[in-house]
Amino acid sequence: MALAGQGTVIVWNDIAPEGRDAFFEWHPRQHMPERLNLPGFLRGRRCIAVDASIEFLTLYEVADLGVLDSEIYRTRLAHPTSWSLAVMPHFRNNVRGGCRVRYTEGPVMGGFVLTLRLTAKDTGRERLVERLATEVMPSIVPTARATGAHLCVNDQALSGGQVGARQGRFITQPDVVILVEGSVATEVRRIGDTMLADARLVALGAESVVRRDLYQLEYSLQKIEGVALPLPSPADGWTPG
Repeated sequence: MALAGQGTVIVWNDIAPEGRDAFFEWHPRQHMPERLNLPGFLRGRRCIAVDASIEFLTLYEVADLGVLDSEIYRTRLAHPTSWSLAVMPHFRNNVRGGCRVRYTEGPVMGGFVLTLRLTAKDTGRERLVERLATEVMPSIVPTARATGAHLCVNDQALSGGQVGARQGRFITQPDVVILVEGSVATEVRRIGDTMLADARLVALGAESVVRRDLYQLEYSLQKIEGVALPLPSPADGWTPG
């Protein structure tokens, strides 16, 4: 479906083997509800690799980029929970962008998501984004098995990457991100290989290196007005009871 707001936080990451069990419990039980409890956060999703260079993809949809520059969000980033502090050092290959949504369309949420990370040539990012938004993105959703097409542009001025680096993680940022959602993995891959082929993207103004990663949805959480989200805060992490 169309993204819920005008901004996104998009995160790719691997997890060190010794931190996997904690990560799999912390993320849905505390971290995602914590983020969705913040003003302006509307929906969160986590996906796992089908064919990807980085194992996990997390997408947060926010009302606008002002949410990501708000005092309450900055404070939360600077003061993570004890459980977060225990898990975050296990993050590897962390890529994170606070992005402006430049195009979004789709009837429903897809079970599979293809991400493409592009870098614009020289100083031509705005021209690349404009051409993608007008010449490429509108043709994706009418394609069989496609359920969503989104174009997001990273805003490097946002503070999240710098705060994260101080918590023991080295974080890189994307430039331009395309997300293609669909109901069948092979069809989502095909859309990427044909309608978003490297040669076409380069002709539109992208650098030749295009990073493609295919994911399957693990879970999602959406804010519902008037419904409070649970937020467990165990001192030493969660253990099954």
